[in-house]
Amino acid sequence: MIMELDRLWAELPALLQGLLVTLELTALTLLIGLILALPVALARVARRPALRWLAAGFVFFFRGPPVLALLFLLYYGAPQVAFVRESWLWLLVENGFTCAVVAFSLNSAAYVAEILANALRAVPQGEREAGLAAGFPPLLLYRRIILPHVARLALHSYGNEIVFVIKGTAVASLVTVVDLMGVAQQIYSRTYDPFTPLLAAGVLYFLLVVLVSWGVKRLERRLTPHLSARYLLRRG
Repeated sequence: MIMELDRLWAELPALLQGLLVTLELTALTLLIGLILALPVALARVARRPALRWLAAGFVFFFRGPPVLALLFLLYYGAPQVAFVRESWLWLLVENGFTCAVVAFSLNSAAYVAEILANALRAVPQGEREAGLAAGFPPLLLYRRIILPHVARLALHSYGNEIVFVIKGTAVASLVTVVDLMGVAQQIYSRTYDPFTPLLAAGVLYFLLVVLVSWGVKRLERRLTPHLSARYLLRRG
């Protein structure tokens, strides 16, 4: 055990560097996924059937298959297509990291779009009518009334999505991305010790998930007055 702890201490900088890659991959996935999800969610609740069908197709296509299958399709399959190699699309699949960002973002966007669409449907119609009666133009109505309400309704589910993305990034190591799991596998291949590096990686993933879950709960209490009041009453 002493030898294993010594080895772990020596490999800790490499593991932390891999953790930074995991955080970068997670942040890019969440940012791009949210940007893609917003128009899809609005289309899911649009009045025009064509928009709803297009949005439903996007959600069905990118949420249905496992993210690993989508990642392999982009990394191994897309470069075989001449059109992709000769166009700007090559920038999206030229290396494992960009392929992982694209695959994870599309998958996350499909889930987040459903989360936001369900939250939009849950906003009471009376709030929209009150805003319009007060003279709010549509964009201001969404920015000041509807979207803050949607954020409160969707925050808990979106927190779960963040956790899923963090854990899902581990498969990026299968396409040469040296993230936290990739570093753990490299240490295992050098030392033939599967227990120490993988356990260390698991602990770091666990701490990251706990930190995110704690942050989401804090934010949820801040954005939801009745939850904050209950929390203060319990502490008092």
